[in-house]
Amino acid sequence: MKKIILFVYVFVFLGMVSCENTTGSPKVITVEQTADKKELVFAQATKLSMSIGGMICAHGCAAVIEKNLNKTHGIKEAKVDFETKLAYLIYDATLLNPEKVSEVVLETGDTYSVSNLEVIN
Repeated sequence: MKKIILFVYVFVFLGMVSCENTTGSPKVITVEQTADKKELVFAQATKLSMSIGGMICAHGCAAVIEKNLNKTHGIKEAKVDFETKLAYLIYDATLLNPEKVSEVVLETGDTYSVSNLEVIN
C-alpha cells in the first residue's frame, strides 16, 4: 500500500513540474493587446501553419503559446494542437510577417522551436 501511495505522489509531483520553465528566471513577454479583435478589419488576412517543437504538455505549453499568439496585435485567431505539434493562425500580413509570428512563440519559452512556416492560400 505504501508503494502505491508513493507512486501516486511521485506521479502527481512530476505532472506538476513538467511544464515549468527550467531556466530559473521567469520569462517576460510583451505583447500588444487590442480591446476586441472581432471588430478589427484585416487589410490582408493570411493563414499560416507552423511546427512547434519543445512542447511537453497540452495544458501548460500549448495553451500558453496559443494564449500569447491570440493576444498579439495583428493575429485574428490562433490554434495550437499539442498532439500534432502544429499551430494554425490567421494574421494580418500588413502588420506581421511569419518571422514576427514565430518570435512570439520563441519568446514564450527557451525550450520552444519553430519550423516549417507555411503560408496557406
